[in-house]
Amino acid sequence: MPRTRNEGAYRQAMNEWVVPECLHVPIVAVDEQAIEAHIGDIVEVLSPGKALLVKMDPPPVRDPRLEIWSQYDTDIFFDPLQVWVSPGYTRYRKAYIRAKGQVSVAGKVVHHVYNRRMAVLRDYGFIRLVPISRGANSSSGYTEQWGVEHAAYDNGERRRKRDLRIQYADLGDLLVMLDVKLGGGVQEVVRLGQNLIEIPGKRPKQPE
Repeated sequence: MPRTRNEGAYRQAMNEWVVPECLHVPIVAVDEQAIEAHIGDIVEVLSPGKALLVKMDPPPVRDPRLEIWSQYDTDIFFDPLQVWVSPGYTRYRKAYIRAKGQVSVAGKVVHHVYNRRMAVLRDYGFIRLVPISRGANSSSGYTEQWGVEHAAYDNGERRRKRDLRIQYADLGDLLVMLDVKLGGGVQEVVRLGQNLIEIPGKRPKQPE
């Protein structure tokens, strides 16, 4: 079916996170209708109301000036077939293997790109899954905990007011999808990674 743009999610990515349009990677949605309206076609129900296989439209044209596209395995951003699950679904690894095969998760954990507790607090019904290393998965815990605390305070009111039916990945999400360990505290890797996106044609400066 023809897709429409969720304007709230688009403005959030462009104006708050300054993420270029070619890197607008959907990671969470309020329901199945939002997925089909703004993300892709549901081609298989892996578990009714809990796990879906989504076929994506062709990705946006890459801006070759952005250094991030030279990083390893950026094809993960717009994987043509994606697995989306509800926050409380516990058999998500089996659902991923069923859809993508055992080899797709060999030596990896299946990661919810959006924190499950945050999704519940903000009334998001489906989250995208990606396979990453255990180290990268655990390294994002500091940021996710901060996000959960913020979501608990907000309790989804801001999302509803801004009509966020989906949400795109921010810089931290993109780096985790690339299997980068974020670390804690001020997350120096995110500061450096931001240069990958915001300065076309330039390599990031190395830490002194």
